[in-house]
Amino acid sequence: MSEPTEPTRPPREPLPSSSGQGRRGAIQRLVEAAVGQPLLVGLVTLAIIGVGIWSLRRLPVDAYPDVSPPGVEMTAQWPGHAAEEVERLITVPIETELNGLPNLVVMRSVSLYGLSNIRVTFTDGTDLYFARQQVFERLSGAGLPEGVDTEIEAPFSPSGLVYRYVLQSPDRSAAELHVLQDWVLDKAYRAVPGVADVASLGGETMQYQVLVDPTKLAGAGLSISDVSDALTSNNSNGGGGFISEGGQFFYVRGLGRVVTLEDIGNIVIAVKNGVPVLIKDIGSVEIGHAPRLGQFGFNKQNDAVEGVILMRTGEQAQVILKRVEAKTGELNDHVLPKDVKVVPYYDRRDLVSLTTRTVADNLVRGILLVVVVLIFFLYDIRSGLIVAVTVPLSLLIAFMCLDLRSIPANLLSIGAIDFGILVDGAVVMVENIYRQLARRHGTEYKIRDVIFDAASEVNRPIVYAIAVIVAGFLPIYALTGPSGKLFRPMADTTIYALLGSLFLTLTVIPVLCAIFLRKGVRERTNHAFEWLRDRYASGLDWCLAHVRETVIASLVLFAASAGIAYTRGGEFMPKLDEGALWVRATMPYTISFEESSAIVPQIRAILQSFPEVTVVASEHGRDDAGTDPTGFFNAEFYVGLKPYREWNGAFHSKDDLIAAVHKKLEGFPGITFNFTQPAEDAVDEALTGLKASLDVKVFGTDLAVLEQKGVEVKRALERVRAPRAPRGRCRTPSRRATP
Repeated sequence: MSEPTEPTRPPREPLPSSSGQGRRGAIQRLVEAAVGQPLLVGLVTLAIIGVGIWSLRRLPVDAYPDVSPPGVEMTAQWPGHAAEEVERLITVPIETELNGLPNLVVMRSVSLYGLSNIRVTFTDGTDLYFARQQVFERLSGAGLPEGVDTEIEAPFSPSGLVYRYVLQSPDRSAAELHVLQDWVLDKAYRAVPGVADVASLGGETMQYQVLVDPTKLAGAGLSISDVSDALTSNNSNGGGGFISEGGQFFYVRGLGRVVTLEDIGNIVIAVKNGVPVLIKDIGSVEIGHAPRLGQFGFNKQNDAVEGVILMRTGEQAQVILKRVEAKTGELNDHVLPKDVKVVPYYDRRDLVSLTTRTVADNLVRGILLVVVVLIFFLYDIRSGLIVAVTVPLSLLIAFMCLDLRSIPANLLSIGAIDFGILVDGAVVMVENIYRQLARRHGTEYKIRDVIFDAASEVNRPIVYAIAVIVAGFLPIYALTGPSGKLFRPMADTTIYALLGSLFLTLTVIPVLCAIFLRKGVRERTNHAFEWLRDRYASGLDWCLAHVRETVIASLVLFAASAGIAYTRGGEFMPKLDEGALWVRATMPYTISFEESSAIVPQIRAILQSFPEVTVVASEHGRDDAGTDPTGFFNAEFYVGLKPYREWNGAFHSKDDLIAAVHKKLEGFPGITFNFTQPAEDAVDEALTGLKASLDVKVFGTDLAVLEQKGVEVKRALERVRAPRAPRGRCRTPSRRATP
């Protein structure tokens, strides 16, 4: 292909290379090789596009990174015992035994009626399964009372809640659905790879109950312990070895496990005067239900059954959700009865889609803005588009690197990329090439030589500038704890994108200039830019002539900005509108289940009365497994919202809706309401250990003094201007019975 020549003017001497012809470094050789091999550069660019898109499609994307440190959670249940007894005989012995664990950071515990919940946090980098093994080994030496059921929870983080569903049936009761949840769905979902645990709430727990008649029991000369011992000892199978008979071999089994209600009624408690006393002689055997510890409501159903799927630590939400959704389809189509369906009402995929859509919209707007600004200042459409190519290609390179290292993308890591710094090097490169070609307008030249000479003048400054920007992100890798986990993916993404832009600036950009800037390159007058430059020049002259005033004004502006930043405050986590609300109602701690279960449906009805709301689910109290340690005083509501484009009523933003909801809920005296979002609430709990983003913890040895100081702290915080009233937590009241 012949080079363009314009022989009307004598050739101008080429500008001397800044690097010199005798000493060509690696950077200059890379530029020369790229300009000399445009076909190879084109193939590499196509490979970047193809592999980058493939990496982007398979790259895990989540709203927030998992900022929780390695931790182990355990529960110990001792039914029927007060919180003081649970604290003294279960919580304290376990805490004492776990003290001194390797890499232990903090240990938190909650003691409630019949339940002790202990969370142990370890330093970052600790192997989670090593930590679990250490806790398991120590737990056996705690010396707990007889009848205490201890369990180490599955390895999931507080932000691992990815799927919520409700069981729906037109005919079956909540108790029947509870049986299906425990014996069918729980086992099916636990078998899905990546699922750590399945928590359930709602419906009564079925029990086989012996209702003892005190008069008959006393008449038989027996006690409750005799009945309990008889039920325990007469409900097991026994092995009897084996026998050989008729040349065959047989195992011997003693069948004593009860199967029916009649079997329970026929159990012998004792023999009085040669007459056996049976269970049915001193009472009746019935199918009953265990005392309620919590309740789940869904829309207008006051008693429904919910399942919550928790993702194992280290897994990717998108991958797990695909498997869970496939399992849900299988259960609905082939396993469950025809009248029972699993209906999901919360899916982390919606939040991931919202995050992806938000980031994609910001990327498109950013790229368009960069293109407009580049064309305005370069005053050449071709040059502006050449520079703009750097942005998407740099992002694709970053996606390739993230995928190679299995680093999931999130809102902060992708949304924090500054497109301006990505195109800095490309702007300098294209502008200098454009300037050199314009200076040779009307002369005879070889475009490749001109591009190489122009690139050699600026390649080292470009590399040094990118290196300085990259160095500015290196201190992030020194952060530890939640800060490091939050900001390290952002630093990784930005550095990969910067290195990708540097590679493109030294290889692809010169080749694109050689292709698209072959003809018609000449300086044009940008009157708008000239006007801005003249204003800047006159202002600069004034500043140089009035140094003292300039310095004083700069200091005043700095002090004012620092004051504004101090009063504005800040947030640790970026705010992402999840398209849903999470409402928490804290009732008086002495409230009973009967009273609170009458209030919760009223709150749910108020929330559902707003036309912008699609679904309302309430969690009240705790489940039978004790995975969420709380009491009847706590009720949490998931409020699903319509897309904002469908809001045609009086509210135009989520803040307006929250204000209206809070005003209606003020009709419940003595109840504190808090508004947040589902994922945000989980992240706050991971950071503070409590169900709040900000908390004050009071430590000491005297519980009464701690309770008094807690009330004082609460009163002091109530005087602070805040959108929501603070709430406190103290010991649960109880009555004592002494012989």
